Amino acid sequence: MTDSTRSPHGHARARLADAAGVFGAILAALCCAGTPLIVGALAAVGLSALRQDGILWPVMSLSLAVALWGFWQGRQFHRNKGPLAIGALGAVSLACGVIVVRGPPAMTMIYGGAILLVVATLWNMWARRRCVLDALTPGSTRSAA
Repeated sequence: MTDSTRSPHGHARARLADAAGVFGAILAALCCAGTPLIVGALAAVGLSALRQDGILWPVMSLSLAVALWGFWQGRQFHRNKGPLAIGALGAVSLACGVIVVRGPPAMTMIYGGAILLVVATLWNMWARRRCVLDALTPGSTRSAA
């Protein structure tokens, strides 16, 4: 098992990476966008100072990089390009909505990107699980090893 995505530990890291990365990126993007629920929650716990572009943009970028790495590792595991492609499109939409575009179109891009990232995460999880189940099924032509 030289491929880290085929080992149990590599698989677990990649599975956690895409979900955690997507969660962090969406949270940072919604905070940048001034979503009342997120801004209020930060204020309630005394973390309003974290609501600065100089902090949130790098957090969002790092989270998106972690998520895309998780999607790439999932692609290596299950050989399905779909979650990576949808995740990359969602990442670009989310980042452009936060950094480049302003006004109502930005919110559309942020929410659209967030939805695409969640869909990609769910698809990636399903494809991984299916690949593992196929490998455990006697007589299956697919193999996870």
